[in-house]
Amino acid sequence: MGIIFAILKNKKTKVKALGKTLNLLVMLVAVSKCLTERISKEKRISIGEAEIILIDCIKDGMKTLA
Repeated sequence: MGIIFAILKNKKTKVKALGKTLNLLVMLVAVSKCLTERISKEKRISIGEAEIILIDCIKDGMKTLA
C-alpha cells in the first residue's frame, strides 16, 4: 500500500510519499491514466495525443521544480 500527500499552496507544492516505490509507481500510472482520459475528452483528441500532452507537462514541471 502507498500513500501520497500533495499540498498546493500559493503555486508551490509539497509532496510526502509513504510506501514502497513500486506501489507509488502504480498509483502514479493510475492517476496519469485518469488525467489522460480527462484531457482526451476535454480537448476532443485521441488518447495518444493526450498522453503526449501529459508527458510534456510532467517534463516541464520537473524542470521548474529542479
